[in-house]
Amino acid sequence: MKRKKALCVLLTAGMIAAMAAGCGGNGEDKAESKGKDSGNKTVTIMGWYDEDDMEGVIQAVNGQLGGDYTLEYTYVSLSDYNNVLGTQLASGEGPDIVLDGAEFPARITAGNVEEISGEEYVKEFSEAGFSLASKDGKIYGIPTYGWFSGIWYNKDILKECQVELPKTFDEFVSACEKIQAAGKQPMGFGLADGDTAQASLQGYLENSYYHNNSDNADGIEFDGKFASGEETLDGNINESVKKWYTLIEKKIITPEMLGISNQDALNSFKAGDVAFFNGGPWQYNEIKETGIQFGLMPQLSESGENVFTGGGPAASLGINVNAANKEGAQKAMEAFASVEVQKAFVEANPGSPSYRNGVESEMPEEYADIAECVNSGNIACNWDRWSVNMPAQTMIDESIAQIQGLVSGDLTPDEYVKAMDAKANAIRYEK
Repeated sequence: MKRKKALCVLLTAGMIAAMAAGCGGNGEDKAESKGKDSGNKTVTIMGWYDEDDMEGVIQAVNGQLGGDYTLEYTYVSLSDYNNVLGTQLASGEGPDIVLDGAEFPARITAGNVEEISGEEYVKEFSEAGFSLASKDGKIYGIPTYGWFSGIWYNKDILKECQVELPKTFDEFVSACEKIQAAGKQPMGFGLADGDTAQASLQGYLENSYYHNNSDNADGIEFDGKFASGEETLDGNINESVKKWYTLIEKKIITPEMLGISNQDALNSFKAGDVAFFNGGPWQYNEIKETGIQFGLMPQLSESGENVFTGGGPAASLGINVNAANKEGAQKAMEAFASVEVQKAFVEANPGSPSYRNGVESEMPEEYADIAECVNSGNIACNWDRWSVNMPAQTMIDESIAQIQGLVSGDLTPDEYVKAMDAKANAIRYEK
């Protein structure tokens, strides 16, 4: 962890220095520096994935590049990533390859990434993979892999507490209460820096507001209206938020969790001290190494039928319009699109689907309870739908902050909803 923090600090310092130099120089100097990439054999990329998780991917890319170029990866913490990357790109700098998730549509809108519609490798991906990387029929990036989330559960704790695996949200709440009564911690949340409560709430909304809800005739189309400003969250999702808020009212989610990091909460689950933990395949290897008996279940609906779990394209890759090594970036994109590299992404996230032709993924046995949901394509999240007209990561960050207010007791569910509307009103691209 110390190594990661040092990388982040060094990168931020370098970013500030580059910005200062840019402000003090003239256009001729900048043009000259951009022209010095003819002998540059390094291609840069930055991301929030742990270095260990990316090691196999980077090795696969460099294998495809065959020594002509070398891909170098820099880690930045997820909490800092959006600000660091956005600032760099806005100043005409940044890595050669732009890696981003929910904010990739914002990078397209800002003109930060090149159009790649005509590249041959684009044809190797399914259309669903471009949901965050295309605009007005043009393609600006390729997907890495498909992510989905769910709820990890400890089989031994459930057995010890004589709790059946819940199939509905109400059963889930009851299971948590029974585990609490037995002196065990039902759920682990790291609310100091994590987004797990946000994932829990949005997972509930996906199941009980956007789907399986006769009162919402628009279904997921509601989000298009919300993104455009035609609809508000207030007056629509309030009752669903209040139902999810039961987890706070019953002290399943507690104020003490506001001082716990997401990694510490995950460590508690890995140690066998927590029954349920919101997460996904990116944590599988880490949990598997502990030897605990565990499984992965989906987010739950009211009825237990037509269950959806959060997910979509995990991150997209594009070429920075101001790449210092444009030729190398183009070669790196070809490498990223290869079967070998796309397989490496899936191997780093066991069970995650791929959008690349010729790449298949096998689900570990621990995914038995979520397999039907994933295989049926019931994977979605509202912030991807919001991204058509607002920076989705900003909305995610706002939701995380407002949920902290819910947990601390400073906000009511209705106030949470109003705050989300206020943020959306302030950041829509077109109003």
